[in-house]
Amino acid sequence: MSDPNLSPLEKAIAKKVDQAKSKASQSGYLRKLVAKLHLRLEAALARGCEYDDLASSITESGVKISAATLKQYHTEHRRQLEQEAGAVSSIEDSILPSAKPTPTEKKLKIFAEETDSRKASTQPNIKQAAIDKLSSKK
Repeated sequence: MSDPNLSPLEKAIAKKVDQAKSKASQSGYLRKLVAKLHLRLEAALARGCEYDDLASSITESGVKISAATLKQYHTEHRRQLEQEAGAVSSIEDSILPSAKPTPTEKKLKIFAEETDSRKASTQPNIKQAAIDKLSSKK
């Protein structure tokens, strides 16, 4: 592309522009693209699309990717998300109280129940008191 009307500076810039790599050829771009498209890829796969179809669609848009690469990057991203979700779950378990009572909570509950039953046994039985009153009047 040698245009005689360009200055030496413009020629240098034009040469750099011509040599510039497309984003698709930059290191890590395809992985980032697949990560950004993750939910859409999941939805398409759920609808019955195959990686071949999805790779063809992406390639038609100007970003060359094979079905094998798409599947690999998508699967890796899915695993990463699952691992992160597992890590969050374990953090929540350590922060939030568990559904099962701890041994200390069990002991406190048993102690409270025993205390309540002792109180109930030391209080006069109301029914028995009423029966005693009725039988004493006879």
